Amino acid sequence: MARNENVDGRSGLAKVLLAVGLAAVALDSLRKEKRLLAAVTGGAAVALGYTATAKSAESGAEPDAHSIEPISRSRELRCDICGEPIVAGQGRQPHPEYGTVHDACLE
Repeated sequence: MARNENVDGRSGLAKVLLAVGLAAVALDSLRKEKRLLAAVTGGAAVALGYTATAKSAESGAEPDAHSIEPISRSRELRCDICGEPIVAGQGRQPHPEYGTVHDACLE
């Protein structure tokens, strides 16, 4: 874990240094009245600086690979009368009292 954090720190530092360099180029281009170059490098400096300093919400919220339940299991549609799974192509309909049920369970 410490090795991964160190790699992230190095790449973050490189991004910050590159953003500072791009900002310097943008300021120099603006001073020389090269507005297009100043706008492009300034935008790149802002974007790179933001990605280097912002913490990603996804990076801290990564679940353990063994605790992830497959989507097919977690979103499995079940009949509220018999409890059996309702598979694709099988007849089903809503029931006001039970919820989603097989057509065969209603008969």
